[in-house]
Amino acid sequence: MCSRVWFVTDRRISQEYPQVQILRALKERCADEDVEFRSLLMDQIVLTISEGQLGLRVDQELVTSYPQVVVVRVPTPWVQSDSDITVLRHLEKMGCRLINRPQAILNCVNKFWTFQELAGHGVPLPDTFSYGGHDNFRKMIDEAEPLGYPVVVKNARGHRGKAVFLARDKHHLTDLCHLIRHDTPYLFQEYVKESHGRDVRVVLVGGRVIGSMLRCSTDGRMQSNCSLGGVGMMCPLSEQGKQLAIEVSNILGMDVCGIDLLQLNDGSFVVCEANANVGFIAFDQACGMDVAGIVADFALSMLPSRLTRKMSLLSVVSSTSETSSEPEVCSVPNGGGSLPEAVCNMSMGSTSSESDPELAEPSQSSPRQSTAPTLPNLSDLPDPAYNFNTLLANEIKLLTE
Repeated sequence: MCSRVWFVTDRRISQEYPQVQILRALKERCADEDVEFRSLLMDQIVLTISEGQLGLRVDQELVTSYPQVVVVRVPTPWVQSDSDITVLRHLEKMGCRLINRPQAILNCVNKFWTFQELAGHGVPLPDTFSYGGHDNFRKMIDEAEPLGYPVVVKNARGHRGKAVFLARDKHHLTDLCHLIRHDTPYLFQEYVKESHGRDVRVVLVGGRVIGSMLRCSTDGRMQSNCSLGGVGMMCPLSEQGKQLAIEVSNILGMDVCGIDLLQLNDGSFVVCEANANVGFIAFDQACGMDVAGIVADFALSMLPSRLTRKMSLLSVVSSTSETSSEPEVCSVPNGGGSLPEAVCNMSMGSTSSESDPELAEPSQSSPRQSTAPTLPNLSDLPDPAYNFNTLLANEIKLLTE
């Protein structure tokens, strides 16, 4: 069966940096790996149910060859369940592996929906209130008093730091009530004073942290988004921060995402927001990384043929280990010293339909850029059995990274 990958995005954001770069990377990777590739805009796709079977039409032509993997980029602040999500659900029900899946995208469409998903899992969150109805902002002026002042007020569907306010007191909230649009609900959130004007953006692909970036406001405002004039700089992230970002990504079911963290005085973190359509222009510029290339590599790794190969190698390694009668030990080359550890460069950025750059950590070099290893002397090589298992383990590592 021929391997096929599609890239589906929205016409409104198709010319923005993240979409352009992901399209480039997918074209390159698919050409190199002899994978059939197609790029489509959401409004080109027509959904069909004929004779009880799901189908697709594109530009008035019946689609007969469906993709195994579809990389999706939709403007989450504008996503409508009756249009964009309907297309994605259709593709998923046809057996396509979507990156990200429809439910994961919905989990991040509304900031309060995100917190609803994370609540009950032990994830540290600032206290947050919201309401039903479209015109109940005024009643929250009294209801939100337990959060104290100042209090953070956010449009539940806002993005890039827009429609976010820091209300000083009850009178300020009353003034905001007359100024804001009431077409979507707002949420009221506990103010984390020690993180005013700065946060950490963590970017994850395939459940792994690929980068982190510290974002700082340059004008004293609370928001640190680079699209509002903030600056981003690469910085290391603590193990607690990494594990928290991974946990949030897993709970929300996201393959590619940006998690925004607020840091407390003791160095710990609380979750601020999650972005399913994370931007990365600032990250790429600041850290010299190719996030789009990492996304493309992950997409190809999800093809059934690649997954089958991984499982086959794991099976061989398991069988070999079970038949080994003695433990295998890797001897240290003459001269001692420890084996080098892989360092993962972490960084990130923004300016797409969702948010902005965040913190970046050092990340692993791409296999395409790695230099050829120095061959060891034959006298330093372990026994053949060890060599065989090591080669298999290395192959699996390359496949899963």
